[in-house]
Amino acid sequence: MGRKSRFKQERAKMRSQIAEKHPMRTEIKEFLLKRDVDINKASGLLYIVSMMANFLIFRSIKEHSELPDIKPEENKDDENRMEKLGQALSYECEQLSIEFQEIMNELVFPMAGNTALVKPILKKIYNLLESLIPSDNFRETTESQIENPDFWGDSLTHYVELKEKYFEAIKDLFALALKVVQCSLNGREMEQDSHIKKLEEIRKTHGIETDDFLKLRRRATEFFRIAFATYLRIEFQPLREDVDTKILEPAYNMYTGY
Repeated sequence: MGRKSRFKQERAKMRSQIAEKHPMRTEIKEFLLKRDVDINKASGLLYIVSMMANFLIFRSIKEHSELPDIKPEENKDDENRMEKLGQALSYECEQLSIEFQEIMNELVFPMAGNTALVKPILKKIYNLLESLIPSDNFRETTESQIENPDFWGDSLTHYVELKEKYFEAIKDLFALALKVVQCSLNGREMEQDSHIKKLEEIRKTHGIETDDFLKLRRRATEFFRIAFATYLRIEFQPLREDVDTKILEPAYNMYTGY
């Protein structure tokens, strides 16, 4: 057996093992069993299905959380990547005599909405955001942008004399925004009264006037959204690279070698 053949067999075996540990392994097995398809022969199919589902997860998180585009030019590239994945999936479906739309409806879309797949991604990002708060990077980034009238369209009245208090307030507001999404991830919602109370505690603790505090809240919210979007992009960058390097051509030669 040649080196390339051994490599392909080892990769197929690895993907089959991943499928066995997949959170939707029962659904995957049932789907293939109904169509008399051996899971060992469907490793390529399941690989593409997982990649497509992950792209949809990425898009869903971004849209649901209304995150800003860190690199807007990537949107068109991502559309092209999804098209490549669709072509790859179509090929795999043909090889196994499976209807393309069936696998989209019964595996891809359910995977994209499966909390067992989405929750670990969000949890990892939230942990990264939590570790960001006490970092020098957080201070440098916020202090360089907190008083930027051209960006915000307004100015903080007492920023010069209360610079450190404003920074500490931004940290607390950022941490509160993080706590809200963490509660949501765990199936709990922070009560409105409790949220308002915590906001007022932050304002009083740092002695900030109401008008400036409202401006700080807007800044903290935007800092949080930008940081969230940045870490989300970093988390999904390897997926983009996988598509770019492994899903090269919608032709047979690509599928026999990836």
